[in-house]
Amino acid sequence: MILAIDLGSTSFKAAIFDRRLRQLASGSARLAHRFGRGGCAEIEVANVHAALRGALAAAKVSTHEIKLIALTSQAQTFTLVDAKGRDLIPFISWQDTRSANACAELKRKLADIGEHSSFGEVLSGMQISHLRRVRPGSRTMPLKLPTYITRLWSGESVMDTNLAAMSGLYSLPLQGWWPDALRACGLNERQMPRLIPVGEIATLTTSAAKRFGLPAGVPIVLAGNDQTAGGYAARLETGKSLLITLGTAQAVYACCARMPRPRAGTIRGSYPDGKFYRMASDSCGGNVVNWAQTIIAGCDDDARFFREAAGAPQGCHGLAFDSALNTGNGRWQSLALHHTPADLARSVLESLSQRTADLVRRLGLTLQGRRLLVAGGGGRQPLWRQMVADALGAKLDVTEARPLLGAARMAARHLPGGAPSDG
Repeated sequence: MILAIDLGSTSFKAAIFDRRLRQLASGSARLAHRFGRGGCAEIEVANVHAALRGALAAAKVSTHEIKLIALTSQAQTFTLVDAKGRDLIPFISWQDTRSANACAELKRKLADIGEHSSFGEVLSGMQISHLRRVRPGSRTMPLKLPTYITRLWSGESVMDTNLAAMSGLYSLPLQGWWPDALRACGLNERQMPRLIPVGEIATLTTSAAKRFGLPAGVPIVLAGNDQTAGGYAARLETGKSLLITLGTAQAVYACCARMPRPRAGTIRGSYPDGKFYRMASDSCGGNVVNWAQTIIAGCDDDARFFREAAGAPQGCHGLAFDSALNTGNGRWQSLALHHTPADLARSVLESLSQRTADLVRRLGLTLQGRRLLVAGGGGRQPLWRQMVADALGAKLDVTEARPLLGAARMAARHLPGGAPSDG
């Protein structure tokens, strides 16, 4: 059996798959955060342990014979540990905004970061910005969530190159930790985890994993960020496809044979089997729909919202919605007395669909001859799916791109004889 774990931002999910990648059980547990002054967003280490235990218990892991474990994760959340692996601070979430000043400093010090990292520039939520702010000591080690859990279960600190490149501390052209970035944070390479390719075995569990109901001697596969795991679930490496995810946020993701060049507004990095990816994402998506359901009369759940939106014509009688809620500017424009709740609902979807099309254009890919796949909760809504297809002028095929499935598929390659579904 394969145990796949998705270390998400709001919850941890776990699922059990057989060698044919059929899901046998699953469960999840909420991850509690602490939000405070100045943009603080932290997670107590005890809460990480509790969410991990809760997800494993909900999936009834102890009742299955686990042969492989695969971890996929949010990209930036990390803690600091001492030489014995003891945590020194709470986990700092990627949602923490206290590193704005450090980010500005790093933009001046590391002007060429776009040539090295997954992102085109230093961002305040990146691990490197937070490290610049907290200034780790010379005997400490920064560990992202999956690396921390790997160390918890094995005693070894290992990170895959997919997540490393999103930290700002790793160099894609050098294929290793980036000395300039480490120096900017007061770190040296001896303090950093050992690196492995994404989708490969990091290490084996020891008796320490038994405290979580897991046996010793089980290989741990590191499956990268959740978008990469989702792309692997959709088998993007097997054809000329583009994956559009209409989830809480929106993203477009493509697999490439060669490392893409840096491009403004896009993300790039390593993909399993020696391949690479390029991606563009948007913080607006299903979260905007959820908000609109609380504002528009008679649209207080998904079924009512989409039924209402289907009753308005294209163009919504001249009503337009600006969905840039991440800047605090979400608003309806040209709102008049003749507009109905249906116009308000449909205008939200039209705005989000145009934003999706903008993400696709940002990647700079030719759509001709390319299969477009759609996943996520929005992808299962026929109206939203058709509006995105209309905005792109292309047909969309619904697919399954669950990070848990993708992580399990990466692990299945390491079973004796490989994964049968991969031939």
